[in-house]
Amino acid sequence: MMRSFLPQHNRLAKLACLLAALSCLMSCGFQLKGTGASSQAMGLQGLELQLISVQPRSELTREVTRELSNAGVVLTDIAPALQLILQAEQFSQRNVSLTAQARAAELELTLSADFTFEQAELDPIEARATISRQMLNDPRNIVGKTEELRLLRDEMRRDLAAQIVRRIGHSLDR
Repeated sequence: MMRSFLPQHNRLAKLACLLAALSCLMSCGFQLKGTGASSQAMGLQGLELQLISVQPRSELTREVTRELSNAGVVLTDIAPALQLILQAEQFSQRNVSLTAQARAAELELTLSADFTFEQAELDPIEARATISRQMLNDPRNIVGKTEELRLLRDEMRRDLAAQIVRRIGHSLDR
């Protein structure tokens, strides 16, 4: 009779630990990336904005457009009270460490973009958004490195667009 009680007791203890861990995560404000209601809290819902891009067909412009739409911003071609002027993205990579054969072992990738946010009757806000990542470099796997670099750039571009939209939201809160 004791043998059947122990497995049941262990399951209950594991379940209690799991529930305690989940309640701690919920109480500290943890949320999965992209699932928060931050755009609604910033007051972007229903705003009309004109997006002017130096490179209108670039991937960064597409990502910023997507982020603004997800935040509830209405994009218009008519010059409303709000304008976002987006410059071209700049990508750079530099060696952080070298192998014994003097080849790059670790790379630092940086993606940045300048933008200007103009509001009627206020001074324009000029800013630069920057995202950095580090990547391990395997000189024997050139094909894998190229694909990993492409995926990292796409992810960095999404994060950069989200950062720009957050900055717009915070500048409207002032």
